[in-house]
Amino acid sequence: MTAVPTRSAALGLLRPVALLAVAVALTACTDGPGGQTSADPASPTGDGRTASGAADFALAPTGLPPGAVPPRIDPNRAYTLPELIDIAQRNNPRTQAAWYRAREAAAGVGIVEATYLPQISANVLAGRVRTSQAEPALPAIGVRAGRLTAEGTTVVPNIAFQWLLFDFGRRDAARRIAAEANIGANIAFDGVHQEVMFEVASAYYRYNAARAETGVSRTRVEDARTLREIAVARRAEGLGTEVDVAQTRQIEARAVFDRTLAENTERDARARLLRAMGLAPTTPLRVASLRGRSLPRAVPGDLDRLIESAVARRPDVQIALAQLRASEAGVALVQAERRPRVLAVGEAGRSIGRLTLDDSRIPGRFRVSSSRPQSSVGVLVSVPLVDGGLRAAQEDQASARVAAAASDLDALRNLAATEIVESYDLLRTSLAAYAASGPLLAAAEETWESVLGFYQNGLASLAEVSVSKTALADAQLVREEAYANAFVAAAALAFATGELTSRDSAP
Repeated sequence: MTAVPTRSAALGLLRPVALLAVAVALTACTDGPGGQTSADPASPTGDGRTASGAADFALAPTGLPPGAVPPRIDPNRAYTLPELIDIAQRNNPRTQAAWYRAREAAAGVGIVEATYLPQISANVLAGRVRTSQAEPALPAIGVRAGRLTAEGTTVVPNIAFQWLLFDFGRRDAARRIAAEANIGANIAFDGVHQEVMFEVASAYYRYNAARAETGVSRTRVEDARTLREIAVARRAEGLGTEVDVAQTRQIEARAVFDRTLAENTERDARARLLRAMGLAPTTPLRVASLRGRSLPRAVPGDLDRLIESAVARRPDVQIALAQLRASEAGVALVQAERRPRVLAVGEAGRSIGRLTLDDSRIPGRFRVSSSRPQSSVGVLVSVPLVDGGLRAAQEDQASARVAAAASDLDALRNLAATEIVESYDLLRTSLAAYAASGPLLAAAEETWESVLGFYQNGLASLAEVSVSKTALADAQLVREEAYANAFVAAAALAFATGELTSRDSAP
């Protein structure tokens, strides 16, 4: 039988169409976008104004989710570099984010593997049914022509399954892509830890250098104060002048000024260390001194062999290699889209309905209830025929992605080799600078002690004392800076070669 819609059914279909037309008309009548924005480039989004009438671009505070619980820090304990690295690895948000991304990539492998198994679902189709059709007359029994109308509700619950049997390489390619993404995410996770270790180690060495500079500046203030006291005593004995005293006060004031700058530099270095560790800048953290640690005696011998063995260990190079393999698998995935798919499908359920029959040829209405099982099983073959050039464009896109990934890998190889050479040269230069700073400091100390003794006996001028003291302070700072730079350079070389892999490997 063919269902013929009645007038009421037609009106029911026209209602949603009319409502949609009204909604479209109302949308067309709106003036501009519905969101709020600034009236012009020089005005704030809101109506904020200062007391003078100037535009106020201050933002209202917004509710942020609670942050991570900070680690417990013992304020009475001086933490060594391995301990600082351990705290950073556990607390730095970057390591935690990299871990979650690795878990996300691992879940992606599971998503692809799930496509190899049957998919089963429970479905319930419920609705109202109305059909109407003309019925011919039956002259033999005296029944004239009329219309039979059936109206009621129906419920069809069923269990359906679908199993992709053959896809000719589509799922295999998708699994390779997910597996390479998982490998890359795990490498990135380890690489983030290496970056955090390097950042903490570098900040630790810089902070120690800043503390040493502060110590030198404080000693310089004490020596300047002593020099002023000597000048005052010599003036009282008639051996000095008021000019000498004024000069010593100037020297002391400059030393106090330099100490203030050094203390500010130390605070900045401490803040950078805490930031590298993922801690708040007000954390009461004590840091152990760098004193007593031995520097490397020399750089590695064969630079070419070092580069050859180190490039393959670099996380960024390995990530680029995983991306290249994933891109190659992407080409296979697009090519598989051209091939057919074979699926096993089926369902088993029951059709339950309650209908009211109204036959205009016969007086009265009849109610009919039905409940009958239904099931089906079969094989579905899907063959792509025409796609308007979509798959050809996708293949070109995938091939270009492979070429770009290969170029990125080559660029990272060159960059890795360059960074290794730069770190190698930096370490060699830093060790040479530290070795040269020893005799420089010894000569400056000897000169200072001699000139100070001469001044106390009236055999040297105050200008000579000032020059020798400045030279001594400069030599001390050069020594401390060279000491810290050598450690930073050693850490940079270990990081560039992929050997900075644990808190115990930090130089």
